[in-house]
Amino acid sequence: MEFISRLPGRQAITGFGLAILIGTFLLSMPVSHGQRSVSPLDALFTSTSAVCVTGLSVVDISKDFSFFGQVVILLLIQLGGLGIMTLTTGLFAAVGARMSYHDRLGLSQTHGTGRHIQFKTLLKAVAAITLLVEAIGATLLFFTFLGDYSVGDAAFHAIFQSVSAFCNAGFSTFSVNLEGHASDPFVLMVIASLIVVGGLGFAVIREVADKSLHRKSRLSLHTKIALVASAILLVGGTCLFLGMEHDNAYAKFGWSDKIVNAIFQAVAPRTAGFNAVPQVSLTEVSLLFTIIFMFIGALPGSTGGGIKASSAAIILLLVINRFRGRQSVSAFRRSISQESIVQALTVFMLAILFIVVALAALMFAQRPLVHGASGGWFIEHLFEVVSAFGTVGLSLGLTPKLYPFGKIILIITMFVGRVGLLTLAFSLARLSTKGEIVYSEEPVMIG
Repeated sequence: MEFISRLPGRQAITGFGLAILIGTFLLSMPVSHGQRSVSPLDALFTSTSAVCVTGLSVVDISKDFSFFGQVVILLLIQLGGLGIMTLTTGLFAAVGARMSYHDRLGLSQTHGTGRHIQFKTLLKAVAAITLLVEAIGATLLFFTFLGDYSVGDAAFHAIFQSVSAFCNAGFSTFSVNLEGHASDPFVLMVIASLIVVGGLGFAVIREVADKSLHRKSRLSLHTKIALVASAILLVGGTCLFLGMEHDNAYAKFGWSDKIVNAIFQAVAPRTAGFNAVPQVSLTEVSLLFTIIFMFIGALPGSTGGGIKASSAAIILLLVINRFRGRQSVSAFRRSISQESIVQALTVFMLAILFIVVALAALMFAQRPLVHGASGGWFIEHLFEVVSAFGTVGLSLGLTPKLYPFGKIILIITMFVGRVGLLTLAFSLARLSTKGEIVYSEEPVMIG
C-alpha cells in the first residue's frame, strides 16, 4: 500500500476502477432498468463509458434505464469528468487529512497546472468553475426544452445534457442524441460552448479568467498554445465540414443551419460525442477528419481525452522548427522544454500503437470479412476504436452490434483512453533505487 501511495497514477487507476465497479453494480440492479433488463456486461460497458466520459453505448439509455438508472449514469459522468483524484482529495480535505507530496503532484498533473499549488485553492476553483458553467448551461437549455416537456422533464433533460456536455461525455437522454435539435441553433451552440469550455482544462479557464479580471496577469505558454490550437481546429474543422457536407448531410438545411451544424461537427469529435446528424451520412473525407479530431482530442487537465491538442501542437512545432533549421522548439518567444517534446512524441507513438492493437483485436473479435464484401467494415471498426480511445462517443452504429469480446475490448480502450497512456505506463513501471546508467552516444541513420 505504501508503494501504491507513492504513485499518483496508480491511485487514479484504482479510483477509476472502483468507480466503474460500483457503477456496474448499481446499473445491474432491477431498479435501474427500464423497458428491458440490462445484462451485467452491458451494465459494465455503460458504467465504464460514463466514468470515462465517453458516451458510447450498447443500449438506449433513454429507454433501457429507468430514471434511477439515468441519475446513476449522470453521477458517474460527473465523477469521471471531475476526476477521481480531485474528489478523493476533496474528501480528505473535508475531514482535515493532510496530503503527501506525491498526492499534491498527482493532483497538479490531473488538472494540467504544471506547477505545485495549494490543493484547497485548486479544488475550490474546480468546483466553482464546474458548478457555474453547468448551472448556466442547464438554465439556458431548460427554457428551451420547456416548450416540449413538462417542468420536471425539461429540468432533468437540461441538467443531464449540460453535465454531459461540460464533462465531454456525449451521453444524452434523447434516443437520437441531438439529431432532433439539428435545426435548433440555440441548443447546438449552448452544447458546443459547454464542450469547448470543458475541453479547455481548468488551468486554462482559470488563467483566462484571471487575465480578463487583471490585465497585468500573464498567460502561460501552455495556455497560449492551447487557445491557438483550439481556435485552429475549430475554424479549420468548421470550414472543412461545411465544404464537404453542405450539399450532402447538410443539404436539407438553410445556410445558417449549415454553418451551425458544421461548427458543431468541428467541436463534437474533440471528445464530446454528441451528434446533430447521423455520422453514417457523412462523406468519407469528413469521417477521416472526424477520426483525426477524435485522435487529437481536448487539452490536458480537461474533461476530454485523446492525445491532447497541446501534444499535437508541440509535434507540429517540432516539425516546423526542424524545417527552419532550428535545434530548439519555440513558440510565443518561449522555448518548449525537451521533456515536453519527448512526452508529446511518446504519447503520440503509444497512442498509435495501442489503437493498432485494439483495432486488430476488435476486427478479429467481430469475425473478419473479405475486403470485397466488407462494405465499409474497416472504417466502422477504426472509427469505433478511435472514438473509444479518445473518450468521444461518436459511432457509426457498430457499438450496439458488438459481440461480448468486442465489448470487452472497447471497455479496455475507454479505460486506457481516460486514464492516459503516460499515467498507465508510469504506474506499471518499477521504481528504481539505483541511478540511471548513461552510455556514450552513437548516431543511427534516419530516413
